Amino acid sequence: MQKTLLTISFLIICQFSRAQSLFNTSHQKWADSVFAKLNTDEKIGQLFMPRANYSGQPYDLATLKYWIKEYKIGGLVFFAGSPVKQATLVNELQSLSKVPLIIGMDLEWGLAMRLDSTVRFPYSMTLGAMQGNNDLIEKMGYEIGLQCKRIGVHINYAPVVDINNNPNNPVINFRSFGENKYKVAEKGVAYMKGLQAAGIITSAKHFPGHGDTGVDSHYDLPLILHPKTRLDSLELYPFKQLIANGLQGAMIAHLSIPSLDTTKNLASTLSKKIVYDLLRKELGFKGLIFTDAMDMKGATKYYPEGKANVKAILAGNDVLETLTDIPGAFNAIKYALLNKEITQAEIDERVKKILLAKAHAGLWNYQPTKTENLVKDLNPPSSDVLNRELAEKSMVLLQNKNDILPIKDLANNKIATLTIGSKEKTVFQNTVDLYTKIDHFNIDETTETGRLTTIKDSLKAYDLVLLTLNGLNIRPANNYSLKPRIQELFDEFSGNENSVSTLFSNVYTLGKFKNLNKSKAIIMALQDTPYTQMAAAELIFGAKDASGKLPVSVNEIYKYNAGIDTKSIGRFSYTISEGVGLNSEKINFKIDSIVNEAINRRATPGAVVLLAKDGKVFFHKAYGKQIYEGSIPLKTKDLYDLASITKITTSVPAFMKLEDEGKFNLDKTLGEMVPTWANSNKASLNYRDILAH
Repeated sequence: MQKTLLTISFLIICQFSRAQSLFNTSHQKWADSVFAKLNTDEKIGQLFMPRANYSGQPYDLATLKYWIKEYKIGGLVFFAGSPVKQATLVNELQSLSKVPLIIGMDLEWGLAMRLDSTVRFPYSMTLGAMQGNNDLIEKMGYEIGLQCKRIGVHINYAPVVDINNNPNNPVINFRSFGENKYKVAEKGVAYMKGLQAAGIITSAKHFPGHGDTGVDSHYDLPLILHPKTRLDSLELYPFKQLIANGLQGAMIAHLSIPSLDTTKNLASTLSKKIVYDLLRKELGFKGLIFTDAMDMKGATKYYPEGKANVKAILAGNDVLETLTDIPGAFNAIKYALLNKEITQAEIDERVKKILLAKAHAGLWNYQPTKTENLVKDLNPPSSDVLNRELAEKSMVLLQNKNDILPIKDLANNKIATLTIGSKEKTVFQNTVDLYTKIDHFNIDETTETGRLTTIKDSLKAYDLVLLTLNGLNIRPANNYSLKPRIQELFDEFSGNENSVSTLFSNVYTLGKFKNLNKSKAIIMALQDTPYTQMAAAELIFGAKDASGKLPVSVNEIYKYNAGIDTKSIGRFSYTISEGVGLNSEKINFKIDSIVNEAINRRATPGAVVLLAKDGKVFFHKAYGKQIYEGSIPLKTKDLYDLASITKITTSVPAFMKLEDEGKFNLDKTLGEMVPTWANSNKASLNYRDILAH
């Protein structure tokens, strides 16, 4: 009996330790001391993280200050803005708050999801195409975490671990890692670990699973009719895996799920059976529970906002997130507390957890965000290198007739590009220029019929046409912004026998074209960025492997996990200095200094410098002019007459050695040094003049 009691006690202690270990407890005393100084109203305020701003609208500074001074709100959620402006504002608001504010943002693909002048990492669906490489996703999470810390953000409402098994999902879609629960869980765990290793609190979403909906909960309450057995085996699987790996936060979706709670028109956010009974008790989650935005119709369509906030607390949520009526929410919760609908113990439990999370985030020793060099610090070279690698690993080769890719014979293939959707020369077109001579054509929906006819006739003369689809919207609304004319043009050109088709678009657009499978090769790039455009070009010319697989099924032709592997053939790829372990600033400064000094001293009218390491070109730049007296600047694609160069480079080292040995003199003539030329008309030529030539 004594042994049994000891065992039970040990298990209880272990479970308690695991719960506490979600947040760093080294500053528990700070959290306890802050809690002891809070009155009831101030404790209620800690539950609120209201919306700080709307996209495209100025900050309402007076209201934010009012909320902090009068209602002692616990934190704020920021949306679209600029880094320096946001940091400056947060610094000012923090100075007014008795307890440091915890700052949250939706930054699923990095700060660029909300802030200009920052790094955009790939969407989750793009990452879903990568096979393995979860270490890269963890590294991405860590990079995003460091950038969050630099700008003063403590909570990233990520990762999204919804399983997108509904192609018509209007709100999750590309935000999901895909349709396979195991892959979604693996990648979600990796992203979570990276963020949390950087000290950022995560909030996996949208519990218990928003992937199989056809309604956007921003505008209505979606209905999920699956039985609990299906939800338990599929939708809940990623959340279970993240919880088992130390998930610190979870966000509850606004969904109506009768199999979990039969209350009609009750959002899961407001359901005790879903939030407390399922997430807290059944799944054993010990971290912070956040509501999804409480200004969404999914939460407020059937309940006034004040009542919805009370029900959210009663359901078991810890933090009311992105609400807009703070006085209404405060008064509703205060009234519920006075009427004993909510107990003081329930409020206290949440506040203690929130304060411990604040201590974990470093707010026990709050320091204002330094705005000097902020934008530069938020754009580190390491993020550029990582973005290149993520793009390379996510390329999906869906068709490759006669192993046309990678293109091996550059000398005997006449190649052109045709970009549909952009009249400007693209990054893809600039990148393929690095490999061979290529002609470029660009059209969009406004291109005149006569111009199209000319292009069609011209393209018949090429062995290969590298066809790309650009300029579409990644979001499913309005058919991904795929205009009927663009659809017609891509269908027409992708059906040509000499086309290699690359789609820089949402994966589901694969199902929009009837002639696509007639192309010689098909590459799915999943989104349109400079990195994906470079990666696709490098794949085509054999500088990179193809290894990606479709993360979802699009139709009967393009199914989940489709993708052909290819190997690179050793051609150069392109990166920055950090991609080969060097420092860009130092390399650029040194090379610029050397070449510019040579030009200033008239040792050369110009130069092109190319540096490569480990098969990667990391520096390629043109300087000066073609000739001393000319005005035409050198370009990296200019060709040099190497025969003229070799006259010097082969002879000068030999003459230097002979001079060291006393066998040669620059000021002697050809006739003096070479007796066989003594009687020729070249005998009087001076060696100094010869070499100057």
